[in-house]
Amino acid sequence: MPIVMERTGSKRNELPKMQAGKTLAWGASLLLLLWAVPLFAQVSVSAELSQNDILIGDQVRLTILSYYQPPTEIADVGFSVLQETAGLELLGEERFEKDNGEQGKLLEVQLTVTAFDSGYYRIAPIPVAYRQNGKADTAWTAELALQAHTIPLASDTARIMPIKEIIGEPMNVRDALPWILGLILLIGLGLLAFFMLRRPPPPLPPPPPLKIAAHQLALGQLDQLEGQKLWQQGLVKDYHSGLAHIMRQYLQHRYGLSAMESTTDEILQQLGLAGLSNEHQDKLRRLLQSADLVKFAKALPPATYHTEASESARAFLRDTADEGVEVEIPRKIPGFDPEQATEKQQAPPPYILDAEGWPVLLSGFWRRFWARLLDMFIFPGLLLAVVNIALGGAIAPVVLALAYVGVLWLYHAIMDHYMGGTAGKLLLGIRVVDDKAVYPTLGQSALRFLGKLASEAVFGLGYLLYFLNGNRRQALHDRMAGTYVIRKRAPEGERPAGKPGKER
Repeated sequence: MPIVMERTGSKRNELPKMQAGKTLAWGASLLLLLWAVPLFAQVSVSAELSQNDILIGDQVRLTILSYYQPPTEIADVGFSVLQETAGLELLGEERFEKDNGEQGKLLEVQLTVTAFDSGYYRIAPIPVAYRQNGKADTAWTAELALQAHTIPLASDTARIMPIKEIIGEPMNVRDALPWILGLILLIGLGLLAFFMLRRPPPPLPPPPPLKIAAHQLALGQLDQLEGQKLWQQGLVKDYHSGLAHIMRQYLQHRYGLSAMESTTDEILQQLGLAGLSNEHQDKLRRLLQSADLVKFAKALPPATYHTEASESARAFLRDTADEGVEVEIPRKIPGFDPEQATEKQQAPPPYILDAEGWPVLLSGFWRRFWARLLDMFIFPGLLLAVVNIALGGAIAPVVLALAYVGVLWLYHAIMDHYMGGTAGKLLLGIRVVDDKAVYPTLGQSALRFLGKLASEAVFGLGYLLYFLNGNRRQALHDRMAGTYVIRKRAPEGERPAGKPGKER
């Protein structure tokens, strides 16, 4: 029994010791865990050179690795210390970031460095700034060393000799013959162009007059008079003078009267003999007499009368209209007035007639010249680059040339047919048309481009036909395709109907 009691007492003494040991173990584990968490969240940085020995001018890669665990964030990698190291030059930088999940993140910065002087270079520790739990801190890489060596020279006993003078060969007749022939040809072409330009082309016949019914002409003139808004500006006399002039001119065309030189009573007397009804005579008398009062007596009719006078004149024109009585109006040539012709320009500029009979001016030489330069040197260069990229770049020169000519041919044909010219012509305001001032067909456009190739294949001789055509101004490719080059549009007000160069 004493022994049993002694054992029991011994167990009771060991129990508190075991509990105290367990408590100490748990406490130690907790302290270790609390110490390991911030340690695990620390930023670990390292730097390494791809090689430590290089020749001057060679490139070496410097890799900076930064391991960190969110929520820690890398703020900056201060590789600017390389620029402070004399003799080293930073050529490039690449950044890569990798997320390893629970293991943290990796930021890799690869720098390309070179040295152009031989010697030993010490690369100072590179700072890596980061933020952890709202606090800024910095980690540093280890110090690195780089050795740059000079390029070894071969032990060659050969001595470089000085450059000798070129031994000249005396020029003979055979050497100078191509230059002499070229000069003679150039002088001949220059003289030919000079005499062709000095010889004035035969004058063009005037464009056919425009035929229009007398009442339609008068109605159009009334529209123009109303558009000037004369009486609204206080020019009442000018308005009624114009109105009376239009009506007198119409009566002269319609009834064959000398209405422009006759008085109102004389006009009405002649119209009575011509069979004009009394109602229309009364309307015309009131209209002309009111105009006479405004012109000569300086009368001021009420504002409502001006509109009534215009409506009365229109009603008179409609009631007395005769489609069989037509008036011939000469068509104006844009930019040319025969009454103001000078000694230098007695003949009108070259033109063609459109489908409606209106004259359209042909383009001059210099505008066509600059447009061709744009089409030859600027836009084809861009087109060649596009063709080269489309075909993959590395292709045979012959295939590239054929593809380029084919695309250029298609470009000229489509642009001339649908737009009236290539980009150079569109920029300089000229258009390609047929003999009716309409954009050429697709076949004409394609044939015209072939004519250009033929002209340029013989050093541009086909373009000399421009000066040999007189007033037609057609080069070889224009004559082959039956096309002309015109100005984009006539000046404002000189072509009242239609526009040149409409699409088919």
